[in-house]
Amino acid sequence: MLAEERKTIIKKSELSEYLAYCRSNVWPSIRTAGGQILCVVGGVIGKPKTHLVQITSFNNFDDLKTSQGAWAVDRSEFIEHEAVSLLQSISTRPKEIIPPEDRRPFYGLRKFYISSSNVKEFVECSEDGIWPRMEKMGASIIGMWTTLSSTTPTEITLLTGYNSPTHWEQTRFDSIKSNESQDQIWDREEALRNRRNDITLNTYVDFMESVEF
Repeated sequence: MLAEERKTIIKKSELSEYLAYCRSNVWPSIRTAGGQILCVVGGVIGKPKTHLVQITSFNNFDDLKTSQGAWAVDRSEFIEHEAVSLLQSISTRPKEIIPPEDRRPFYGLRKFYISSSNVKEFVECSEDGIWPRMEKMGASIIGMWTTLSSTTPTEITLLTGYNSPTHWEQTRFDSIKSNESQDQIWDREEALRNRRNDITLNTYVDFMESVEF
């Protein structure tokens, strides 16, 4: 499964007008072309609200190519700068269809940089050591991707949904064992978390708010 990550910096006075334009023109065209819009978010922590990121999933390259017609109209009256990356899924997410109950009002958009030889292990540590506990706490793992083009180090993108800024903080700092009978499970999760930290060369996160609706 392919994805397009589109980063757009909007002129400060044009944000509401640009979003209205996308709702009525761009996003319907993308969906008609076969794209599933996973998120459209603006900065809260790490980026200003005029810094938008849209991640759109496609089943194949032909659909992605067709969708580019939605962006072909000149939008320079709204935009200061725009950059696009093509991504490929490397985990069990995204799901083929993201159900409404998986959507959240806030998202953490995290970048990791690791050695290309560690990608498979990184995904396993995430899926088995970190995501289960986060999902039990109500977080929604939307997807994990790497760039379609090979880079050194390898860039990994993780998109996770949260109910609120407080909810995000709670999932980040959860380190309390639920009960003694869970010690063995906890120890394995902790080992996988530590291993993922060990193979991560660098990471940062932008906390963002959905602006799609």
